[in-house]
Amino acid sequence: MKRSFTVQTTIARSAEDVFDAIVDPTNLANFFVDKSSGQLEPGARIIWHWGEWGDYPVEVDEVVPYSRISLRLNTVDWKKSETDSYDVRVDFEIVELESRKTMLKISETGWKDDADGIKASYENCGGWQHMADCAKAWLEYGVDLRSKHTPKESVA
Repeated sequence: MKRSFTVQTTIARSAEDVFDAIVDPTNLANFFVDKSSGQLEPGARIIWHWGEWGDYPVEVDEVVPYSRISLRLNTVDWKKSETDSYDVRVDFEIVELESRKTMLKISETGWKDDADGIKASYENCGGWQHMADCAKAWLEYGVDLRSKHTPKESVA
């Protein structure tokens, strides 16, 4: 059995704003990564960098403007296993609701049902929920929830 999970939050911004916050490297660095090597586009291999953790590559499989982004993470590249290399799929679903609100859902599938896979899936579940919460705080209030950052002017 492969492990999977979905986290979600509602953001008081348009689907276009939420989408752009994720695919654009400058926007993403405002609330999630310290640096991204490029725009999320189909076929791209992008490096996400965090000062405290290092570089983590993502493979971009699909980008449907304002509605869907699909990535792959490799278990060895993401330091979730030292020897068992396999890909895990991450899907961002962006659903525009009424009154300029958007539901951001992040799903991850493909973790093996062994000790490493269970541990990694729980770690990543928390990480993706943190990303969703950080996106909400940044897009709605201009606040970067990462501890070393201070509030900035809202992007509204």
